[in-house]
Amino acid sequence: MLRQKPLSKITVTDIAEDCGVSRMTFYYHFKDIYDLIEWTLKDNAEQILAQCQDTDSSEQLFLAFLHALQENKPELINLLRSMRREEVERYLYEMTHRLLEDGLSEQAPHLEATPEDRAFVLDFYTYASTGILLAWIQNGMTTDPQVLVKQLLSFVNVEDMKNALERLRQNRAKPVS
Repeated sequence: MLRQKPLSKITVTDIAEDCGVSRMTFYYHFKDIYDLIEWTLKDNAEQILAQCQDTDSSEQLFLAFLHALQENKPELINLLRSMRREEVERYLYEMTHRLLEDGLSEQAPHLEATPEDRAFVLDFYTYASTGILLAWIQNGMTTDPQVLVKQLLSFVNVEDMKNALERLRQNRAKPVS
């Protein structure tokens, strides 16, 4: 339905009729349309990650993620224009965070870093990447996903995250002047 009309024009009755279920059945599973959207985004994320499980390449993981976003372009754009933009932002953040965290864990399993430093660096790179992805979606996803992935990974990579963690560790050891 999001391909045809904005979220604000979709009702539970529309969804129930389209699925061939009663409104009560809808409410048995979801508290409202936004709950359905959140569940759908999480389910979509799990499917993408499951499809990419055999891929060792960060580039291939991000590329699969961007292709999945492109396949749902009209829906994403309608969601971003709706009042529940934060759901899409959270979805992008969570997916990007998982991809970066998995990459860091796999490529630097014995990295010496405090949990706080690790969380800070992952958040930094995740928020930067999420901002770029949001801009890409808002601008109509016109940049080729392969180009965007290469651009992102030229800034967001395990080596840079390791260096950032090392700089944080070194700065923590320096006395405050």
